[in-house]
Amino acid sequence: MLEVRLLGTYEVKHQKKLISIASHPAQMLFAYLVLNMGKSHRREKLAGMFWPDSLEQTARENLRHALWRLRKALGTDIADRYIQTDDLSIKFDSTSDYWLDAAALEALDESSTADELIATLAHYQGELLPGFYEEWVTLEREHLFSSFEHQMARLMSVLETEKRWLDILDWAERWNKLGQKPEPAYRVLMLAHAAKGEMSRVAATYERCVKSLREFGVEPSEPTKELYQKLKDSKETF
Repeated sequence: MLEVRLLGTYEVKHQKKLISIASHPAQMLFAYLVLNMGKSHRREKLAGMFWPDSLEQTARENLRHALWRLRKALGTDIADRYIQTDDLSIKFDSTSDYWLDAAALEALDESSTADELIATLAHYQGELLPGFYEEWVTLEREHLFSSFEHQMARLMSVLETEKRWLDILDWAERWNKLGQKPEPAYRVLMLAHAAKGEMSRVAATYERCVKSLREFGVEPSEPTKELYQKLKDSKETF
């Protein structure tokens, strides 16, 4: 199996053995193909997208060289199995045996259980293709980050419903680390600490929330303020 990780890292393995793709153009080409698996991409479109400031002939030569570097890095047997090419187009074979972290994230849906969410979100190490600044990367990065945020919010909701407070403490902190210090993460952290009777940590979490939001020039929302006040005043068992 070919394992590809592009979220927060760039790692390609085949049968658990690391494959080094040293060339940036080859890395870029492979990432684009695997993120758009199963689609045939015309060579002139790829050349124009990756090298928009180059003459058409130069751009096509750059593409051919990047493809050559990619095939060399993968090795002929692996390249032939996963990368399908002809004179007009290139594509990554979606029927081949592979695993892609971004695809696993996209495969989550509203029926995914907490454990399924945890198993997949554990592979999210950060934004897509760090160090890549091409326009198509930026657009795909924003899309995948939005998917990550949505699934993390779903995970928090399910864990809260199931009263899995220890898991909330772990995953809400991960969300804070990998997200943009999301306010909902602080709310579930306060709930978890309150459920464990740790009221001093409820207050400390609220102060962390206030401080982090002020870095963005905003104050906590009314739901966050109301929850904090309710937890301070309440002696309920969660």
